[in-house]
Formats: sequence, structure tokens, C-alpha cells
Amino acid sequence: MKILIRKLEEIADVIAGQSPPSTTYNDKGEGLPFFQGKTDFGKKHPTTRIWCSEPKKIALPNDILISVRAPVGPVNIANKKSCIGRGLSAIRPKGGNSLDFIFYFLKSNERLIAKNASGSTFIAITQKDLKEIKIPIPERLEDQIRIANILSRAEALIAKRQESIQLLDELLISEFNQRFFKIEQPIEKLENLTTKITDGEHKKPEYIEKGLPFISVVNITKGFLDFNNCKFVSAEDYEKFTKRCNPEVGDILYTKVGATYGRAVVVDSDRHFCLYVSVALLKVDHSKINSKFLKFAINHPFVKRQADKSIKGAGVPDLHLIEIKKFKIPFPKKDLQEKFARIVEKVENMKTKNQESLQELENLYASLSQKAFKGELDLSKMEIEKERLDIAAEDGVGYGE
Repeated sequence: MKILIRKLEEIADVIAGQSPPSTTYNDKGEGLPFFQGKTDFGKKHPTTRIWCSEPKKIALPNDILISVRAPVGPVNIANKKSCIGRGLSAIRPKGGNSLDFIFYFLKSNERLIAKNASGSTFIAITQKDLKEIKIPIPERLEDQIRIANILSRAEALIAKRQESIQLLDELLISEFNQRFFKIEQPIEKLENLTTKITDGEHKKPEYIEKGLPFISVVNITKGFLDFNNCKFVSAEDYEKFTKRCNPEVGDILYTKVGATYGRAVVVDSDRHFCLYVSVALLKVDHSKINSKFLKFAINHPFVKRQADKSIKGAGVPDLHLIEIKKFKIPFPKKDLQEKFARIVEKVENMKTKNQESLQELENLYASLSQKAFKGELDLSKMEIEKERLDIAAEDGVGYGE
């Protein structure tokens, strides 16, 4: 496979967007759909919010749309004739080059493209810099198409696996609603279902290279207690920090500071660790409530809405302990809690398999992209790459299986 290094302007026409007068905008469907930037982008094609009766710059169906102003780099493909504002440029392949190959190159290199952006007031990329982006492109169109096809297949499998995970989440919420909201159940304050609600160390400690894990919000926002990429503190600091706040197996950790506030996980590891102030510790009263049931209840939209209304702080969102203690929690009989907890465990095992499959698919996609756009992808082994994708996809568990 012969690879050519070409500037974007050599393989595509690049059309800068231009915003028409605001008086020509409308929401009645008059004129052409008007796309202004990334806010109009969908997964692959933009979504129409407004129209323009007097367009200045036009994108045609199958033009690549690229965001050129904060953020720089995201791409979509136009699926209809449309007007584009100055936040976008249209990229129209020429010379018999593959639309999909160019699209996947730009998508895979979004961060590198963004590095060419500049500006003190807002970040943008100039048309000159955009046109001069260098693309390693196979000389033969059929090679471009084969590469684009396998990347498209990988992307579709990733989307399917993400959908399976989302459907499993929706299944649990639906089951919870059926069991505990359609049939009226007692409601209890969170503080009455716990023996203690506190938070982690308020002062930033002195971190060391090796020691005892110091857990913050970033270590629990994935839906489980994640010790990867955590900070470490000395044994002396650990002893000091855990006098007031000592996490143990069966406790619940709850994010209370920052954009990812309102997420709960159960401590399922007997590893010793301590907490930062951004995380609350809920010591569950196991005589009253099942930890897994309580974790799910806290993560349910019913409680999340209470958290949203209780948030403090003008800049960084912050949930105060006094507000967390007041959260109202559905409180059915213990046997009903435990039945639901068993359902949660079964579904979460399915989610884990799906997440592992998703991670493998994403790793394969990244590897294929990297090889493809360095000219290192062996097209004679394309069937082997397809088989690897199929195996990774089969490792997951589909909805309803």
C-alpha cells in the first residue's frame, strides 16, 4: 500500500463558514438548516435547531463539517444542504478521494488539530492552518475505502456496546420504579439509615510516591472504587485522617464536590485507604438497610434531584453534609431490599462484561486508527482485524440475554 502525504487543501476543498444577519434566522423551517458549531452536532450528523432564509455559505450533503472555534476539531457529516456559520468549515473531498477516510482521519486526530488553534479571547483555527493539515492517505481509492470500512465497523460495534450498557441501566431504574414507586413505600431520611455521615480530610496532604491510597472524586466517578491513578499518603497521615473518617467494606462513598457530585459507590475492597473532602463517607446501618440497595437508591434520579436542589457554591458545586443527611430515601422492608440488591448484582455483572468488551473494542479502534493513519495497517490481514473486532464484541452481553 503506497502512502502519500497530502495537505488537506490538496485532497479537499475547504469552505469557511459565514454567519448571515440574525434577522434571517427562524424556527419555522424557512430556507436552509443553519448550523453554527459543535452544539448542532450529533453522533455523526448535525441536528437542525434553526433555519436561515438568506444563507451566505453553503454546505452540501456529504461535506465534512469541522468545528473551527472553541472547541476546535470535532467533526460531523452534513446529510442535507445547509447554511454554515463562522464556527464551522465545510470540507468537500475532491480528486476521487474517500469522504469516510478523510472523516475518520480528522476524527481520530481531533486533539492534534486543536493544538493548531490560537486566540486570547476564544480559541480558533485559521483557514490557512486548517488547509495545511497533513494527511497520510493511501494512493488507491479502494485502500482508503477498506480502511474507512473497518474503522466504521469498529465504531458501530462500540456504539452497540454503549447502547447495551445504557439499556441495562434503564432496566434497573425501571425495575426500581415498578417495585418501590408504583407501590407506595415508606420514606426515610438518609441520616436515619446510617450510623455516621462525614467527609474526608479538608486540607490537601503531602503526597508521596508510594504509600496508602488517598481517594478523591476522580476515583469513584466510574461507578466503582477505582484505585488506579490515585494519590498516596504516608502511614502517619493515614492514621491521622482515618480517626474521624475510616472507610470500611460495606460503607458507601458519595461524591459531594465538583461537576460529578451526587454519585455513590459501595466499598467492596478491604484495602486500607483514606478520603479527601470531596468525598462523603456514609456508614450504613446494616440492621436497617442493604448497602447495595442504598447505593442504587442514592444514585436514582429521585435522590439526584434532591442533590441538585441542595447544591451550594457559585463556582465549584458543593453538597454540604447537613443537606446530604436530609435526603429522602425509599425504605421498603429488608427482604424487598435484598431481592432488589440481588437483581442489581446480576445486572452489574452483565454491565461489567459489557464494559470490558467496550474497553477492548475502544483499544482495538485506537490501534487500528493509529496504524491506518501512519500507513502501517496491513490490508492483507484485514480479515484477521475483523475477526478480532467480532471476538471483542461477542465478549459482551446483549440486552435481554
